[in-house]
Amino acid sequence: MTDQLPKGLGWLTHWRGWLTRRGVNFDQFCLLLSTKLLLVTRSSGGLGLRLNQSAKPSAHPLRTSFLWNLLIGGALAIFLALPLPLMFGLSSFTSALFLMFFLTMLTSYATLLLDPKDRLIFGVRGVGDRTLNAVRVGLVTLFLGATMLAQGGPAIIVLVLRFGPLVGLAGLISVVLLGVFALMIALLFYLLVLRFFDGEKLKNILNIVQIALVAGIYLVSQLPNLLPNSVDFSGLLHTGFSWWYLIALPVWFAGLPLLAHGTFTALAFLLTGLSLIGTIALTWAYLHHAAAFEQYLEKLDQSGTTIRHNSRYFRLMRRLFAGHGDEAAYFTLGWRMLQSEREYKLRVYPQLVYGLILPMVLGANVLRNMSFSQASHYLVYLGVGVIFGLPTAIWFLAYSSQPEAMGVFRYVPLAHPGLLLRGIVKAVFARIFLPLLLVIAVVALAIGGVHAITPVALSIALTYMVALVYGRSMGPKQLPFSEEFGPQKGMQGGAIGFAMVFVSMIFLALIIFVGGLVFSPWLDLAAIALAALVAWLIGRGYKTMVI
Repeated sequence: MTDQLPKGLGWLTHWRGWLTRRGVNFDQFCLLLSTKLLLVTRSSGGLGLRLNQSAKPSAHPLRTSFLWNLLIGGALAIFLALPLPLMFGLSSFTSALFLMFFLTMLTSYATLLLDPKDRLIFGVRGVGDRTLNAVRVGLVTLFLGATMLAQGGPAIIVLVLRFGPLVGLAGLISVVLLGVFALMIALLFYLLVLRFFDGEKLKNILNIVQIALVAGIYLVSQLPNLLPNSVDFSGLLHTGFSWWYLIALPVWFAGLPLLAHGTFTALAFLLTGLSLIGTIALTWAYLHHAAAFEQYLEKLDQSGTTIRHNSRYFRLMRRLFAGHGDEAAYFTLGWRMLQSEREYKLRVYPQLVYGLILPMVLGANVLRNMSFSQASHYLVYLGVGVIFGLPTAIWFLAYSSQPEAMGVFRYVPLAHPGLLLRGIVKAVFARIFLPLLLVIAVVALAIGGVHAITPVALSIALTYMVALVYGRSMGPKQLPFSEEFGPQKGMQGGAIGFAMVFVSMIFLALIIFVGGLVFSPWLDLAAIALAALVAWLIGRGYKTMVI
């Protein structure tokens, strides 16, 4: 069966002996891996509920992923080419790479990692759990390998040019170790959740774990910016030992290139040891329970017995945003779909948390030198950070685990298809973003008192406006929930999301900086009025849309 492997993957035959000793049927492994790769390549574009029928999915998903991630890799390489101390450059590079890789893995490939159908389909045909798990991890590793090479490869070239081939080789090894480490962390956390929870609680806990993983990884990678004594007066890392190095996981992978450069310090040896021992320990722990992972995944197909009722919050939001009539029905449809779409939550929630943490971390170096009263002028505007999660939230509205349901609109044409999209975009804002904004509002009011009222209102108004703007960009392409989730969709979403997130970052920085610097309620009120006007105009434009 080894001849079933796609072109370019023949090197996997060198792993036959090791995989066989791990209880993997190698012939079945090759056949299933080829089959699943073929399915990914030929994944359906949905039900064709689009005007642009000429657009076809890429025949080379790995190549597509690689090219788009080169944009990120190029940015990291430019940073590493700056004349900065090696320790500072490497630690910043590994922290950024770890975060981008981890976020890509959770938002684009969570479906592959947590697909419960493989065992039901292939298990009855005599395929063992260890073989199924090897195929699952192998498939994800191929995509993540392309991601890691694209994001880290350009920086490795810079290391070779600046410090020589030995440092470049050490950097490459560190990048590989970092990728394996991140993958094993995610798999082990998923394994623990699958082991101890069932039913609807399991699905809710998975979402919480996604949020905690992204928040935790980002916070530990940014400890130098958050702790008061971790940087010197010039903003560079202290190279002596500090306790935070023990939990700053991404910084561990700067150790091996430091040793290759000839920096034989206790810190370099410690970081190298932590990266090697940590990666080996996590990999061993997961491989020891790989078969159980497949068994536990079946829990995701279990349906909860809890009957869903319309909450008071839902009824209030529907009346506030959609009124009565067709749009209220579409709002309800969007709300129900957001309740049931596990894949959507797995992709959107991590990005949303990232948007909450990012402004705080980026501003930590500035705010730490201010008094509390001065810093509070900026802190009350941090609620606009949730806008960072909007590109991903809107983009993935196009996809569903059951896109066939939207096929009804091929037989029952929509009188006003734009109202369908507007109602669903409003449901996204009301269900996902507004509750979070209200929690942030409570914190902001505790920090700034009555002076935080207009910044809080501005955060809500701007988020609503941007949601409608991004939703309008989805416009004449397709109906919501009309295409099937898949790895290719994760790549396309990552590509478009990357551009939209970049625009969002500039927008957020401008709002927080100007708002905190001027700190005038009249300026806030003017901005709120402008946002309301733009939202009204954009909202009216939905009525004339033809999908």
